[in-house]
Amino acid sequence: MDMFSTWVVGLDLSSTDDFIVENVAKMAQRFEPAAIHFVHVAGIPSIPKDVLDDIPDLHLPDMVDYKSRVSNLVESKFQKKYSITLHIEEGNPVTEILRLSDKLKADMVILGHKSRKRQGTIHKKLLRKAPCSVLFVPEIVKEDIQSIVVPTDFSRHSSIAVDLSKTIANAYNTKEVHLLHIYQDASKYLSQVFETVHEVNEILEKRKEIDKKLALYADHKLGEYISSIKNGFSCFSPHTASIDHGQDVGVAVENWVNKHEPDLVILGSKGENSAAATLLGSVSEHMNENDTEHLMLVIKQKGENKSLLKILLGP
Repeated sequence: MDMFSTWVVGLDLSSTDDFIVENVAKMAQRFEPAAIHFVHVAGIPSIPKDVLDDIPDLHLPDMVDYKSRVSNLVESKFQKKYSITLHIEEGNPVTEILRLSDKLKADMVILGHKSRKRQGTIHKKLLRKAPCSVLFVPEIVKEDIQSIVVPTDFSRHSSIAVDLSKTIANAYNTKEVHLLHIYQDASKYLSQVFETVHEVNEILEKRKEIDKKLALYADHKLGEYISSIKNGFSCFSPHTASIDHGQDVGVAVENWVNKHEPDLVILGSKGENSAAATLLGSVSEHMNENDTEHLMLVIKQKGENKSLLKILLGP
């Protein structure tokens, strides 16, 4: 899998745009996309309809100003060799970015990851509904990517994420690609009402034994998986972590990421089954709600939400 050829980059004319555009410019040097589309969606002007009907171009100066600001920012960061198109739209940001991404058959939507206090619902909605992969860019400039984390449940989508990690690692000469597998500990299998100290000690011994076997099994399964996908790639490092039954997978992944501070986290958009579908619902959405200094790429198969988009956008 390559690093996509058509990118749609959302800008909101805030200070975050500087980081988005500079990061996109640096990525473009590595992957040379065929087309980059920058889009700013302005809100519908609060002008009485009767007035707007009589003077339809009343808000045109604002639109011209928006395009000028986007143009100046992009031109300051990009070389002329790239195919760049600017789009200034009016309406709902989620709807318009989805519409443009679908129309262009985009491979990736790129959005800024604002600090927690300024993060809205737009990013979560686009993450769920986008017809392609989504990259979140932090409010720092990533000169290089030397450490990548890929949470995996061995599903098809997480395997796609693993494959892409190889492409990115080769482009950046990355030395570390960490494959992280989260498994549930013995609390998933043990439930008992205790009446005596002996029963408590007995169940604790049983839990310790089961936890040890679960850890060995998780390590073995991840080791087998890495052996099956290496194909000459030597940067994979295996990591496993357990969680209590009912604990959020997203929290476990976030804790691991915060401790190891990678440059990039790559997530598959769906899990192995309905329970493992937390890779989108729990991990990517949870992590997107929190402050971060890493890039986060959520991998989707192109056209994944096509039926949903038809409902949302119409034929």
